[in-house]
Amino acid sequence: MRYRLLSFLLIIASMVLLTGGGWFGPRVDAPPTLALGFLLLAGYLVGFFGEYVKLPRITGYILAGVLFGPYLCGFFTQRAVLELGFLNNLALAFIAFCAGGELKVSNLRDKLRSIISIVLGNVLILAGVTLAVFLAAPFIPFMAGYSRPVHLGIAAIFGVISTARSPSSAIAVISELKARGPFTDVVLAVTVVMDVVVVLLFAIVLSLCQVLITPGSHFSPALIFELLLQIAAAFALGYGLGRGIIFLADRVHVELPVIVAGMGFLVIKTCHLLGDHMLDTYHISLHLEPLIICMAAGFTVQNFSDHGDRFVHSMDRVSMPIYVAFFALSGAAINFEALSSGWMIGLMVVFIRAVMMYVGTYASSRVVGDPPRIYKYAWLGFITQAGVSLGLLAEVVRRFPEVGIYVQSILIAAITVNQIVGPIAFKWVLGFVGEAHIRPARARAD
Repeated sequence: MRYRLLSFLLIIASMVLLTGGGWFGPRVDAPPTLALGFLLLAGYLVGFFGEYVKLPRITGYILAGVLFGPYLCGFFTQRAVLELGFLNNLALAFIAFCAGGELKVSNLRDKLRSIISIVLGNVLILAGVTLAVFLAAPFIPFMAGYSRPVHLGIAAIFGVISTARSPSSAIAVISELKARGPFTDVVLAVTVVMDVVVVLLFAIVLSLCQVLITPGSHFSPALIFELLLQIAAAFALGYGLGRGIIFLADRVHVELPVIVAGMGFLVIKTCHLLGDHMLDTYHISLHLEPLIICMAAGFTVQNFSDHGDRFVHSMDRVSMPIYVAFFALSGAAINFEALSSGWMIGLMVVFIRAVMMYVGTYASSRVVGDPPRIYKYAWLGFITQAGVSLGLLAEVVRRFPEVGIYVQSILIAAITVNQIVGPIAFKWVLGFVGEAHIRPARARAD
């Protein structure tokens, strides 16, 4: 422990000397490579200290990004965070492959009714948060000047983004604790499936909001068909990609994490470039969801080959630096100016979301006869929010700039709270139900 603490202090002192930290004369902007190296080391050590006091490591990674990022200590700038944004794409692809790889059909077959029921029950979050924001609209400053139909549209945006959760955080905690068992399987499966459901719900809600918020707009039912077609295409492409990984593993004997990371980054960039090209050249809106493609590929490797266990274990071996970089950068990107303007309403959203999550999970799980550990405690695994929610918010700002920036500031506050509290709650409940299989940090220190 003392050696890690000494290393941490030396890293901080070195960063202060290199950049000034804003404390000793003019600050020198740290280049992105220096910022990344510092975040990897500092994030790992803060994560270790967090684990030492019973916090999940990813909470430590996030706190390291918050503490040393542009808005507090200022060891590096927002520009450095933006230039390192490509790492988020790489990490999200890696995490999506892991999410698909963790879904083993033989483990989930007996729990399918429970998974579907809980997913449907959690859609109550959409209704609950939408109703709460709609009723509170006259007291929310930026909404006060709009009509009631516009209030409903904005409230629905709050509701659908509140329905999202974070597979990346769930997988990171599961990987950290080596958690295995029926409770873990159900929570992870529901979290991954909800990602697909949220993408569909978001597209439907945004189309309805276009009609309610934008004068002269009309809803087209064909949009829902196009969305379903795009999701089906993403699953088909994911299956094909998974088959390609199986072929390489059988014939070329490559290191799976290397080829998976490369393929994932290529998939994300190709989907984005293809979507922009189709829109600019042919005025066709094509949005293949890269995370669904990567999840489907991981699922294919796990369930349609003999490499499933090898795939999961090899990805787990190299996951730590990817998680450190992803969550530390996520923490560094938290905008405290936005938080200061939206935290009160954000806390209201956090509370309503948690209540509806508990009610939806409890009721739907009891209906299908799940054991008490599922219907009483599974909701604690669904609290976290991260990449998907922030990505949806960026799309809201793009589509509705006048109200989107206010919605973004409020929901960033809610997402920040959920992302800090969620991993702690999930780690606790995995230990409580007896599915965490790792020694505590104190036993491993030094």
